[in-house]
Amino acid sequence: MTFLAPAAAALAVTLPVIVALYFLRIRRPTRVVPALHLWPDQIRDRQANVPWQRPRFSWLLLLQLLAAAVLVAAALQPALPATASLAPHSIVLLDASASMQAKDVHPSRFDEARREIGAMIDELGPQDRMTLITIQTPPRIIASGSGDHDAMHRALGRLTVSNGSADLSAALTLAAGVTRAGEQSRAYLFTDGIVEPLHASFANGLPFPIEYRRVGVSGENVGLMSLVVRTSAQSRAAYLRVHNFGQQARSLTLEWRSDAGLIDLRALSLQAGQAQDLVLPVPDAAATVTARIDAKDNFALDDSVTAIARTPRAFRVLLVTAGNRFLEQALRLRTDFQVDVLAPTDYKGSTAYAMTVFDRFSPPALPDSPFVIVDPPSGSPLAGGKAVGIGRVRASDAGDPLLTNVTLQDVRVARSQDMSASRFGRALITSVQTPLVLVRDEPFRQVLVGFDVHDSDFPLRIGFPILVQNLSEWMLPPSVPGHSFHPDEPVTIVPESGATSVTVVRPDGSRRQLATGAIATFADTDLLGVYTVEQTAGGNTDRSWFSVNLFSDAASQLAPVDRLALPPAKAFPSPQTTHHGFLGIWPWIALLALVLVVAEWLAFHRGL
Repeated sequence: MTFLAPAAAALAVTLPVIVALYFLRIRRPTRVVPALHLWPDQIRDRQANVPWQRPRFSWLLLLQLLAAAVLVAAALQPALPATASLAPHSIVLLDASASMQAKDVHPSRFDEARREIGAMIDELGPQDRMTLITIQTPPRIIASGSGDHDAMHRALGRLTVSNGSADLSAALTLAAGVTRAGEQSRAYLFTDGIVEPLHASFANGLPFPIEYRRVGVSGENVGLMSLVVRTSAQSRAAYLRVHNFGQQARSLTLEWRSDAGLIDLRALSLQAGQAQDLVLPVPDAAATVTARIDAKDNFALDDSVTAIARTPRAFRVLLVTAGNRFLEQALRLRTDFQVDVLAPTDYKGSTAYAMTVFDRFSPPALPDSPFVIVDPPSGSPLAGGKAVGIGRVRASDAGDPLLTNVTLQDVRVARSQDMSASRFGRALITSVQTPLVLVRDEPFRQVLVGFDVHDSDFPLRIGFPILVQNLSEWMLPPSVPGHSFHPDEPVTIVPESGATSVTVVRPDGSRRQLATGAIATFADTDLLGVYTVEQTAGGNTDRSWFSVNLFSDAASQLAPVDRLALPPAKAFPSPQTTHHGFLGIWPWIALLALVLVVAEWLAFHRGL
């Protein structure tokens, strides 16, 4: 047996102190009484406290000494030798994403992983180190290269699980950065396997092998996967998708309400693996609508979703074209656009419009505002060189936010103006021969397309309306986007003209102040629910809303992954070194001390 805190032996001085106090004389006031035979208990107690008399047996004294001795023993932190099979540097990767809140293991997957990591901390030897990293978005280093058991346990106990996704690639990159050259390291991955796909390049391998420790046992779950409010000239309706990801049929109740109160209750029955789409009414005066199910399953994050029902502020948009149904329909998909269409011969200016789209037409003077110009005529200021044949197209930067959800793999363009010499801006979509779509931020956000969309199959692809939507939201972002966001996703907020203060009220009631002079990015979206944006201008306060929902098929499927594809180690992993560690037994000794204290209290009250 080894004592991890031998200095605590000094506390043993409390034992003789207890004995000394037991024999000290108690000072009592003198009283004159008519007879002593009426006070036998007081006489015996007085005799028992005469100092330095021969000690008499006392259960209270014995229990007090035993309790003090056991507490001193616990303070010494005795530990038994134990054989551990950990690397000298253990890198622990703990998944802290939304799916780890599942309760298919008690009390949750996250807590079960923490329990297992706590046992690993206890196995650390005197020369061992441990690094603890949480896998979330973004990942965080909680402790780096520490061998202090108490500090590691405290850091582990403070951890909380998030509502976002698990960025495993970024976590592995962090882990590789804390590994020293030449040291023996091993990573231990505690996760249910529901992580983002590996997007970083680990072709050269990692400087350590990874051991996958799966957490979780069940994938039984019913979730609300999407909620969208659509407004037409005739009515407003919400479209809700409910999905049973489990292998058993489920019956449940759907509660549908607005910010004004309950709207409807519906009984639902879903077979194993079945998804059901529902159309639900939305009151005209509703600002928000919420769907909630009483699934009583292992995962609560997808049992309630919220959507914004209030129509956002409208933008007037002008499309100048001799006829382009593709562009017109793509623009009208944005619900806050009021699109007017004019023939080139009728164009007189666009000062009354927030954005103008010129299709195969260029005015004598371009507007001082956001605009899109498609296939400018030859001889116009923005026209390119002679037309060239194209073929396949590609993104200039696949990670550009303007190309989010836009697939260009099968898109072909027959011909385009040669925009190689254009100084309009940076290329967004390009080809081997020439840039095809260019964008710029100054003096306004503007777009130049070098080809006629009719000379391409792009308008027949789903990526075309998505690209138009992305570009229009970049050029004319709504003051507060009314759609749903994912946890930890940043939200762009454009202060209204004349706003003197902009405040975001989070679902928990906490408030965040934003700057009013420029477009702001709000990133504190870790909580699910409705966020209220309050803008004060001219003494009036205007409120708008956006929502944050889970809406993640990967997280809601919930079933733990049996085998996880992980990057290899740079070299063949050497076997883990078996060394002697210690197993602390002081918590059990402290528990024994507590039992003795309780026994002493009972003995005192029973007069022993």
